[in-house]
Amino acid sequence: MKETSDITREKLADVFKTERPRLLRYACYRLADGDDAEDVLQETFLKLHTRLSDSEDGQIDNLPSYLFRTLANICTKWQTSASRFKTVPLDTRVDVADTTPDKRNEDDYKRIARLLTEIPDEQAEVIRLRIYGDNSFAQVAEILSLPLPTVKSRFLYGLEKLRRGMKN
Repeated sequence: MKETSDITREKLADVFKTERPRLLRYACYRLADGDDAEDVLQETFLKLHTRLSDSEDGQIDNLPSYLFRTLANICTKWQTSASRFKTVPLDTRVDVADTTPDKRNEDDYKRIARLLTEIPDEQAEVIRLRIYGDNSFAQVAEILSLPLPTVKSRFLYGLEKLRRGMKN
């Protein structure tokens, strides 16, 4: 049985400090934009604050899992929203690949990001949560409400597809 505890402002502040880097890294890799990642992270903590304010019991089972699940949902909504299209004037755009000393790493990052969009979403999400979110397989299973063996197999199948894509 999961342990449920009241969440105080101090506990919320502690969770924000400890989980923020992992959550932000996950959102950055999911959205491929630091500013968007900051926005969805802010929305995630606002949603948490609102839920705790509206809730009479002020309780959430496993707060880090709740945060990752909420962040994943907000990222999905963010990506599919029609209002998320941006325009950048060509004369102000700086290509990161041209300014990075290690162009090979940047190219690999871009290929992996592209390949993650080409494999099944359920495999890509497990990889993002495990690697970019720095979650254990058990934590990923809890976040996605899936059995542990399913999470591990999706991870392995997804990695195999990424490896094949990187060889091409």
